[in-house]
Amino acid sequence: MSDKAKRIIRKYYEFLVTKFKILHEQKIFGYENVKVKYMLKEDDEADALIIVFSACTRKGLKARYNYVKTLDGIPSNRLYILDDYAKDHRGSYYMGENFQFNEEKATDALIKKTIAALKPKKLIFCGSSKGGYAALNFGLQYCGAYMVIGAPQYYLTSYLKDSENFAALEHILGKADKQKEETLEYRLQNKIYNNEKCSSQHIYVHYSNQEHTYQEHVVHMLEDMKKCNYQITNDVASYTNHGDLSYYFPDFLRNTIAKIVESR
Repeated sequence: MSDKAKRIIRKYYEFLVTKFKILHEQKIFGYENVKVKYMLKEDDEADALIIVFSACTRKGLKARYNYVKTLDGIPSNRLYILDDYAKDHRGSYYMGENFQFNEEKATDALIKKTIAALKPKKLIFCGSSKGGYAALNFGLQYCGAYMVIGAPQYYLTSYLKDSENFAALEHILGKADKQKEETLEYRLQNKIYNNEKCSSQHIYVHYSNQEHTYQEHVVHMLEDMKKCNYQITNDVASYTNHGDLSYYFPDFLRNTIAKIVESR
């Protein structure tokens, strides 16, 4: 059996396991008028908290939790946060409706509440594609944070306009105008440039230099991070389909996080 076939089988097995676990473990955090769905797996002996954000699903499929089975067995606390907002329930990049960023504020409040309760020594933010964008968006504010990401988008307005995720753009912007679009387009870039904690953080990036996300987003993000002296570790693959990220990123994610958790 080929490595790709094994990855496909593992992916669908994880999907089924996660569906079963949701029935028993999903909780809802209310903040103002927003409800955030999440799962929290606690380990009393662990000093690390891993925060996992969900990626985009195919058109017609609602958002789901990612990497639940992938991270099983790693001694850590794990917070899985679902992004199933917007009218198609495929997510809003954890941003919010009508340019109010209410979902972002609610997600941030859940993260802060969990950190206050568990008091972890290590914070690890992770996700792929949409989840990678979110991992940076939330992780950059924490001194000493680790971010383990796979092929994230960077220029969000441009991406959402030209993808099957246009419902997310409508949800985020509300009544669109050029100023809103430009603010959203460069929102993550501005956070990267204005982050005073960057010297204490480490970002691990998986991507393929043969698929469109690299030339359109990742290469520019890496250039900006290099200018700002971020600590970056790259993992470069060569597949051509962005969707294949889901087959290659899990191994990188698990191996990287295991090393972070074990490190002193």
